[in-house]
Amino acid sequence: MAAASAAADIEARFELDLAPGAGLTSAQIVVRQGDGALRELVLDGTRLEKVTGDGQVRVDGKRVRWLPPAGGGTLSYRVPLSHRRQGTSAPGNDAYVGETFAIFRGDDAFPVTSWRRARGSTLDGELAIGLPRGWSLITPYLPNALGRLPIRNPGTRLPRPIGWIIAGDIGTRRDTIAGIEITVSAPRGLRMERIAMLGLLRWTLPELVAPLTGGKERPPGSRYLNIVAAAEPMWLGALSAPNSLFVHADRPLISENGTSTVVHEMVHVLLADLDTPRDQDWIDEGLAEYLSLRALRDSGTISAARYEATIASFRRWGGQAKSLRTAASSGPVTARAVAVFHDLDAELRQASGGKQTVATLVRGFLDQDRQASLASLRAAAGKVTGKLPRALRAAAVPGLD
Repeated sequence: MAAASAAADIEARFELDLAPGAGLTSAQIVVRQGDGALRELVLDGTRLEKVTGDGQVRVDGKRVRWLPPAGGGTLSYRVPLSHRRQGTSAPGNDAYVGETFAIFRGDDAFPVTSWRRARGSTLDGELAIGLPRGWSLITPYLPNALGRLPIRNPGTRLPRPIGWIIAGDIGTRRDTIAGIEITVSAPRGLRMERIAMLGLLRWTLPELVAPLTGGKERPPGSRYLNIVAAAEPMWLGALSAPNSLFVHADRPLISENGTSTVVHEMVHVLLADLDTPRDQDWIDEGLAEYLSLRALRDSGTISAARYEATIASFRRWGGQAKSLRTAASSGPVTARAVAVFHDLDAELRQASGGKQTVATLVRGFLDQDRQASLASLRAAAGKVTGKLPRALRAAAVPGLD
């Protein structure tokens, strides 16, 4: 462990040994502690095999419960990292270990679901990945002076591996944009416009960061972003995670309808700490699409006319949505949500002389650690407009009252 971690009551080292094309990957969690500060560690055992460990290891249905010795110990297992994405019409992997590269999320390898610790105990985490000869590694964590990877997750998330990891024969480009160090990585030989992606973010990211942070300095765990890309056999889409995102290399930087998958997922990363009701995913997806579109417009990346045409097309498509109540927003539901936030933004700007927007409204929820539900959106927006905004009335957001 790094020197800065020496004072922690619990030190957890998450170790993974990658091998080209491996069906199963060896992993272990090594805990050092005193006086049994870590009482129990629980993992999702659905895909874990050959689980062994010091102390007590209990396999309870789909859960693995580890009770480490008072002085620490090691939990070992093997996990199939390659995984086909389920529930989508487009086939493809959302995790993959091949002969020349690997892409997966930290929680694919270390599916920790909960900890039970002594009250007031402190916990430090470190990631260590063994690589085949000639492979490189990029993770959501920056190495320290010793070359180790201390885990610093955004917000109050515990120091366990999460977010996207890429390893292999890869090419990487780096830049610092709006105070965030960004890497874009993909397998060598793949047509991936790394510099063009950084250029797009250089135009649009300041338009997102400034209103969502209010000029506040981002905490250390949120000053780094890892973007990974690949083609076959990865899923033809994009997925965000804390401090990282995956995007298929064939996705255009800006689509024909004026939207951008990369900027959309960037909003999800920036709003990772926004709490919303489980059955109101329209808020998450609507905000991501609306704020990304607004950033494209305000940065001059797309014209005001194209922006308005895109909003109009979303409004027509969203007319098909009969209810916004869903745990997985897509298609017409998300389209309607975009129109809702567009209209709400216009009302907020008009009522405040341009000082209040949807972005500043969301920043209030983040700053105060409040849940953003329809009810709380209505209350917050009503303080600005002096009445219930038309954009949030029952007719505009069906199925929620």
